[in-house]
Amino acid sequence: IEDVGSEKHVPIIERTAGGIKVKIGSVPHPMEDKHFIEWVEVFIDGTAYRKFLKPGDKPEAEFAVTAEKIEAREYCSIHGLWKTP
Repeated sequence: IEDVGSEKHVPIIERTAGGIKVKIGSVPHPMEDKHFIEWVEVFIDGTAYRKFLKPGDKPEAEFAVTAEKIEAREYCSIHGLWKTP
């Protein structure tokens, strides 16, 4: 089993021209058939936005939203739920 380190699981929020991009891990998370990020979700002003991913996708999601306070979380098929600190 690959290491369970936070460097592969903690969501990283980046602001973009069109909103935000959430990347999974400072080291990109694997996106293999049995080990991948199932979904990425952001919470903004009491509303949740979720994007589902599949094996082979990049471990990231873009959302056309803006806010000062944004929380993100993701679900790994093996290592479970992770969120921004």
